[in-house]
Amino acid sequence: MQQYAFVKMRRPDTAPGQRHKRSTAYSNRFWENASTVRFSFTQDLSDDLKYRIERVIRQWEPFVSLTFELAEAWEGQIRIALYGSENYSAIGTQALEFDRDEATLVLEMDPSNPMFEATLLHEFGHALGFHHAHLHPDANIPWDKEAVYKYYREDSQWTEEDVELNVFSFEQGNTVFLGEYDPLSVMHYAVPNFMTRGDFQISNNMIISEGDKQLARRCYPAIDYRAGAI
Repeated sequence: MQQYAFVKMRRPDTAPGQRHKRSTAYSNRFWENASTVRFSFTQDLSDDLKYRIERVIRQWEPFVSLTFELAEAWEGQIRIALYGSENYSAIGTQALEFDRDEATLVLEMDPSNPMFEATLLHEFGHALGFHHAHLHPDANIPWDKEAVYKYYREDSQWTEEDVELNVFSFEQGNTVFLGEYDPLSVMHYAVPNFMTRGDFQISNNMIISEGDKQLARRCYPAIDYRAGAI
């Protein structure tokens, strides 16, 4: 049976532990352009596993103006924990509002799971402030809502309100940053056929797409330090 990865992010205007809501990127949650963002681990992981995680999240680095720097345990602005009860991340600089002894990016997905690296890519995208692509207003996914409610009720013990907040609702506002809709985005939920009406599905996206790269460059544009130089 195919595995589907459904992963969470923290809504910018909620405190840790409150309801999550997925949306597009929030420009007021982007890290300062051309700055250094420090990440760290909250657990004593093996060197091999830490290296693997670092290698995965650095896949974003060529497409943003940011520099990622590994910090000592608990000292990062982004603090990564494994073996949690769910997969979620703070959205961009919302991580700065978390308590210093709280992880800001948590993975429930076991490192042995084939979806581990894709889930990590997705969550680190949230940590950079990026959106859930399936909520883009141009997505037009023909959801079978009753099937979606049933799946999440049985698989994740979500209420209908949880599903509305996390799967269907699109939030708009001055801070929402939209790129083009990208069904290949690593930030897109898998859409199983049994959750839709008609013959419609989107598989798990395992890598950073060309659309993801373009959006990342728009959110964190490169700076030419030679400009204006004498």
